[in-house]
Amino acid sequence: MDFPNRDDFIVVKVTQILDYGVFVEMLEYNKSRGFVHISNVSSSWVKNIRNFVKMNQVRVAKVLNVDVQKRQVDLSFAGVNPMRERQVLSQFKQINREEKLLQILSKIANKPYDVVYHEVADVLTQEHGSVSEAFEKIALGYEPKELPAEWIASVKELVEKNIVVSKKEVSGILKVSSLESSGLEAVKSVLSEADSIKGCDLSYAGGGNYNISCSGLTFKESDKILAGAVDSMEKKAKKLGVSLSFKRNEKK
Repeated sequence: MDFPNRDDFIVVKVTQILDYGVFVEMLEYNKSRGFVHISNVSSSWVKNIRNFVKMNQVRVAKVLNVDVQKRQVDLSFAGVNPMRERQVLSQFKQINREEKLLQILSKIANKPYDVVYHEVADVLTQEHGSVSEAFEKIALGYEPKELPAEWIASVKELVEKNIVVSKKEVSGILKVSSLESSGLEAVKSVLSEADSIKGCDLSYAGGGNYNISCSGLTFKESDKILAGAVDSMEKKAKKLGVSLSFKRNEKK
């Protein structure tokens, strides 16, 4: 079996609670056993160990010592702060989710899991940082041209059926007006700059005001799209002699 390294932070599940410590399954290591001594259950004094741990509880533990010959791994809950625990659990859940999706893709394409991992997961991770990030981009319309052609249809089918992306939206108010005789057409021409940008929507708010909202995978991406749309409209407005002002709404 594989063993974690000293000072690693790993995900475990409580399987046995004794007066002197806790036995756990190391979920990332074939559910092999590890042990948390009562002195390492909490940074505070522990009178009743059952007040600090519960059966089947999933926790993050720090590896204190590994004895490969004795197949013994000593762990600590006390050495894990809440922020680190959230980070490790989040990563663990993401990896589990990715593995399940790749297993589904293996069935869709009728190919072995190892082949799926090598030809799809490795390629997407190298290009996008993670399989999850790549799948979310594909769900938003990204074309995964970095994949071998024979995989693209299967990956799109997987994403369509299993990935729901919560887009991040930013918005603002545009005030657009013109005193020229052809002002209406000029205003329409300015607003069409935003209509042509993917991810942005315009709606009339009355009194020469327009709501503009842009969405993307992250707030950073959404901000970039919105800034690009406003910049494009400002350039067109200046060219056509149209008055344009913009006020960004605060993020919710």
